[in-house]
Amino acid sequence: MGGPAGDSPEAAFMTTLILDEMYPPSLAQQLRAAGHDAVAVLDVEVGLASKTDEDVLTWAARNDRCIVTENISDFARLAQQGFSHAGIVFVSSRRFPRTSSGLHRLAKAIAEFPAPGRDEVAWLH
Repeated sequence: MGGPAGDSPEAAFMTTLILDEMYPPSLAQQLRAAGHDAVAVLDVEVGLASKTDEDVLTWAARNDRCIVTENISDFARLAQQGFSHAGIVFVSSRRFPRTSSGLHRLAKAIAEFPAPGRDEVAWLH
């Protein structure tokens, strides 16, 4: 698994993404307010609540959305099994706890993070 894709100054920042089920829809709202096209698995209109990781990955790929998740073991396994995706960004819950301040820091870090390319995996530090 590599680092963030596009280390050049022209790297595109993540603008089209889906937040996995551990993140509240309010985080997606915060990112949208900052100009990102972000949705959350738990957004009612997305319809992915209680779906499998395979379903989420398939939906994200079909909709060209990068997945942001703490679920490293399952999504790394799916990526290694060859499931096509629009990029996966792994997040450490220690670095970005799901507290008000942690989610605020996470939103800021996502906004500044280079988007991984198709079928690439990156770590948000």
